[in-house]
Amino acid sequence: MKKDIIDNYYKYIEDRYCSMTLDELLGKKYIVSEKFGIGSFLRMKIEDGLEIARMEFDQMEMDIDNRGYRDDVLEVAYCYSGSIKITSLPDNRKYVLKAGDICIYKMLNDLDYFKFEYENCKTISIHMYFKAIKSVISPSWEDKVIIDWQESINNIFKGNTIVIEKSSYDLKEIARQIDYISSNNVMSYMKLKLKTIEFLATFLEEKLRGDSRNLEKQESEIVSKSKEIINRNLAYPPSVKELAMKLNISVYKLQKAFKEITGNTVYKYIKKEKLEKAKYLLKNTNMSILEISIEIGYENPSKFANLFKQYNHMTPLKYRKIQNSIEEK
Repeated sequence: MKKDIIDNYYKYIEDRYCSMTLDELLGKKYIVSEKFGIGSFLRMKIEDGLEIARMEFDQMEMDIDNRGYRDDVLEVAYCYSGSIKITSLPDNRKYVLKAGDICIYKMLNDLDYFKFEYENCKTISIHMYFKAIKSVISPSWEDKVIIDWQESINNIFKGNTIVIEKSSYDLKEIARQIDYISSNNVMSYMKLKLKTIEFLATFLEEKLRGDSRNLEKQESEIVSKSKEIINRNLAYPPSVKELAMKLNISVYKLQKAFKEITGNTVYKYIKKEKLEKAKYLLKNTNMSILEISIEIGYENPSKFANLFKQYNHMTPLKYRKIQNSIEEK
């Protein structure tokens, strides 16, 4: 049976670190054994695929075996006070989460272990399962949504597994409101659900808005490099797949960049550039229609003429005559 990383995480905590657990209205509380420290976790399931945990520790050290878990879960944590020192293995990278910081962690990774050292620490941690989001998406949109999601998450992490940064004012304010919500009645559950979703949505919106500027720059560079390659080989340009391979990006990313920046697909851009070159040659040279057709990659002059007429509402010959008459005047 495939493991659920969060369920297994809390089962491990319960078996190894806790002296007792308490069932509460909105979840389960885990009391840490005194030999490991002083503190507790309160795990609350908001809905399928979304949950929040409140954690308070005076002092505690804990390790987690991360091997064998392949769930696509995003964790976003906010630190109210104190600090958490985090060490990941085998890369031996060290992180520190302090008051006012936000931590983003993707659980789909290749790391083996984590070690946590809590010091007078109070945090909230939100877990979002991508499989729950997929379950409500129309199958016809699923592939696109998955690709968009993966690209967005990759833009946030930029090759890292954990990202720690200062929280925005808006996120601090929502976190403060979450802290004041009790967990002992149904009305509290409704408030907690709304604020948890608001916190997560605000965080993602902030990150993607900030990254959109970088993404636009990246897309502009992709299109610029693509145009250079296409224009150098306009008669016989590379296919979309070949162009993507030359740029070391996915076909989807190439097509998306072209659509965003130029408003056209790669194929339509190539066709447009061929016809623009044909217009230039018709106006500025004495090359025959056959020669111009071959120059821009059409062996069949009739096919070229039909395409030219489709886009310019006149034949290549008529276009040349009009341009020549303009020049004579």
